[in-house]
Amino acid sequence: MGPVDSQPPSRSVAPYLLAAFGLFLVWSNSFIAASYLLGTEGKAARLDFVSLSVVRFLPILPLCLIYCFGFHWQESLALLRKHPWRVLVCGVLGSPGYSLALYYGQQNGVPPAVASLTIALVPLFVMLLAAVFLGERLTGRKVMAFLVAVVGLIIIALSKGDPREAVAYGGVLAVTALAPLFWSIYSIAAKPIMARSSPLVFTYLSISVGSIPLALMFPWKGREELAQMPADGWVAILFLSILCTFGGYAVWTWLLRHLPASTLGFTVFFNPPLTTTSQLVLALLFPTLFIWQLDPMEWLGGGLALLGLALAVCPRR
Repeated sequence: MGPVDSQPPSRSVAPYLLAAFGLFLVWSNSFIAASYLLGTEGKAARLDFVSLSVVRFLPILPLCLIYCFGFHWQESLALLRKHPWRVLVCGVLGSPGYSLALYYGQQNGVPPAVASLTIALVPLFVMLLAAVFLGERLTGRKVMAFLVAVVGLIIIALSKGDPREAVAYGGVLAVTALAPLFWSIYSIAAKPIMARSSPLVFTYLSISVGSIPLALMFPWKGREELAQMPADGWVAILFLSILCTFGGYAVWTWLLRHLPASTLGFTVFFNPPLTTTSQLVLALLFPTLFIWQLDPMEWLGGGLALLGLALAVCPRR
């Protein structure tokens, strides 16, 4: 993928793909945890999409700052001096940008399985961004793949039946699709830094920069909700914050250092089936807490979207 993928992995990719599978096993459940906190499962809403974004990043902000400026202050300051705009873009898009877009969609009716499917559009966005910024040729096959995926999302929107509801739901899906777009920009912007810097330092530095605006909102969004948060809500928040963000972002950036972006982008195929399976298992185990339902039109649209992804990233053979 142009300069981003100029260095092939020197060792077998199997261990890295196994690590990616473990990462998406954790991340796939993040959509369910967010849905639970937003009140689209069997319980009342604990947070809205803004306050959820705030409380996801607030607990790890001091951890990231301590890691960067307590233990790696020289490298952190060097990154800020050499790549200020890259750190800012990755921080803003990877933290508040990604979360606000995704949680807005989930709060407004996008179920976890469909939310995970929109995140699976990352390879398509990477493909388009690589054509624009990295000079990669945009073939007819890739254009067709993108159109097939878009048709799949349109079919998901049409699952609402009523045309007015379909248009409104389509708008919500479009906002949700900004999340994988922001993540794709984050991945492409972060990739060149990984060859010269510590993945952990860059990841936690960008999280710190992106989380500061969210922390400033805490007195108005999230403070009162946390004061009244029951134990199960705290479990979901800490899962999103510590496992999915503090740990998950670091693993993703580490994988970016060792795998081509196109290969790593392919691993997002793990997300939709893992999310759907987790949702089904949780609904069977805790029917009063979790809801599992997927309209046949959503199945059809999701299948087309995944077909578009396969056309884009799988070898022709």
